[in-house]
Amino acid sequence: MARRRRNGSEGGVSLDSLMDAMTNVVAVLILVLVLVQADVSQTVQRFIDDLKPATPEEVEQARQRVVSLKDKRQNRLEILEAAAPDPRAIEQEKRELALLEKEVGDNRKLLADRQQVVKLEQKLRQDRNAEKQKTDKLQEQIAKLEAMLDATPVKVSKPDVVTIPASRPIPEGAKIYYAYVFDGRVHLIDPFTPLDLFEREFRMEKNDWEVQRIKRPGADVYRYSAGRIMNHFKGFDWGNRRGQKVELVSQPHWGHLRIRITPNASSGGTTTEELADRNSPFHQAVKSLARVRNAVLMFRVHPNSFDTYLAARPLADIVNLPAGWEAWWGKTYEFVIPDLSIKPTAKPPEPAGGPPKGPQPPKLDPTLD
Repeated sequence: MARRRRNGSEGGVSLDSLMDAMTNVVAVLILVLVLVQADVSQTVQRFIDDLKPATPEEVEQARQRVVSLKDKRQNRLEILEAAAPDPRAIEQEKRELALLEKEVGDNRKLLADRQQVVKLEQKLRQDRNAEKQKTDKLQEQIAKLEAMLDATPVKVSKPDVVTIPASRPIPEGAKIYYAYVFDGRVHLIDPFTPLDLFEREFRMEKNDWEVQRIKRPGADVYRYSAGRIMNHFKGFDWGNRRGQKVELVSQPHWGHLRIRITPNASSGGTTTEELADRNSPFHQAVKSLARVRNAVLMFRVHPNSFDTYLAARPLADIVNLPAGWEAWWGKTYEFVIPDLSIKPTAKPPEPAGGPPKGPQPPKLDPTLD
């Protein structure tokens, strides 16, 4: 007996449930996608709404940055498209790089040396400032002492007897200044300033003066004519500010020229009474001479003014100026201009009375005391 065939629906699996499930999943996904899309749109819209508009400056900066990026891109494209460097060029670059590295090392060494020099300079500057402070303090003390000294009156004494202290010779190379003491006044004589002025003027003008060249073994001798020289120095400014008369003198039979300094006996110099004042001309002159190297002051004292000398001499001792004195009757100072030969125009006169008879006392050189 034949079997009955079952319906296909009864023997197979039903797909309806699967289709329903898939449909539901797809629907859910679509719904989720719609919701996400809506949320993204809202977020983008809110971002756009909250975004501040760019200013013209920001736009210009962005444009310039774009241009700069394009230039960089173009440069890099050119580098990529350029041919590979030559190996010799690479070696040359390596050598130059090595030289640069060596130069950098040398520069670092020099920089270290420079730092040492800067430190040394700073130390020396500090030492100098410290010494300057010490010097300023000493100068202040000296100024105070000088002020006290100026305020102290000098006691003028008039002893009846003048003693001669132990003497010592004048040092070799000393610059001797003179103080002429006569008629109650002391006059400082400076022979160096007029001599320096004469020699300077002579060097500038000597080519215009008559000169005779005499040949001699070792060195020739030049003899000038005195006439033009004397005319040139008439009215010459000898730089004397003490009221003294300075003049160039000559005689026809002389083979040299002399400078003569004549003090003003009536109103020049410093009187005995004025010597008690620390601001007197002689006191200031002595203080200046004390600062001159190798300066020596020689007093030439007339017999009528020993009291004036005794008032003036302590001023030299106060400033430690080496000094001496000698009796003197003359009232003018005169000295020969060295290293200048003049052609005589007359014979020297015969000495009156002939040579002195009998032994003569030796000539004594001036000394310090």
